[in-house]
Amino acid sequence: MLRAVHGVPLAPDRTAAACFAAKMALEIGTPHPEVKRLAGDSFSTVATAVAECVRAAQRNGDIDPDADPDDLAYLLLTIIRGSDVVGAYGYSPARLTSIAESAFALLPRPRHT
Repeated sequence: MLRAVHGVPLAPDRTAAACFAAKMALEIGTPHPEVKRLAGDSFSTVATAVAECVRAAQRNGDIDPDADPDDLAYLLLTIIRGSDVVGAYGYSPARLTSIAESAFALLPRPRHT
């Protein structure tokens, strides 16, 4: 998430760094079956990767092992995509970092008994 806050290093600005699949889906729209399929495949690939990161955090003891990793992955992706929008409007990296840190703080922690 913090990498998303600071954007893609090779991109000239945050607007250019925003998710191409999301832009494609929003600008062209989902009525086009091939665009819908490509955007869905792209998002699914990213969601799967984020869910694997959540599972790794669960194995490491950082996130509650009973939490649904797929649900958390979609929550995190929503926050990341929202951060892209907020960043594209010119909000500072400090504001975006605060958003990311707040999101981390809300993740379910393991119960210690």
